[in-house]
Amino acid sequence: MSCAVLDASAVLHARDARAFQGMTLYTTDLVLEELRDPRARAAVEILGINVVPCEPKKLERERGALRGLSPADISVLLLAAEYGCILFTDDGKLYAAARRRGIRAKRIYYGGSR
Repeated sequence: MSCAVLDASAVLHARDARAFQGMTLYTTDLVLEELRDPRARAAVEILGINVVPCEPKKLERERGALRGLSPADISVLLLAAEYGCILFTDDGKLYAAARRRGIRAKRIYYGGSR
């Protein structure tokens, strides 16, 4: 079974859950904090997304190298790398940073998750 890490944009755009079929889903507590819309928060529960607490020390170590990314973005990038998961995002900067680091990334809404 494979796994996927979702950022906030992926949760918001995940209208078709078939993109995640057969995958264990993860996100971080920082992403959960970004999701203020009740439907988006409900999607986390409905899709069975596992919420992993962010490790502040790891986040701080990477902030300089990953300028331009939010703490939530850095947290999902680190989680995808650590777990060996596909990173789902529609954030162009995050997608590019993942690709530069050799992390497999897919877009949900803007082409490519199908």
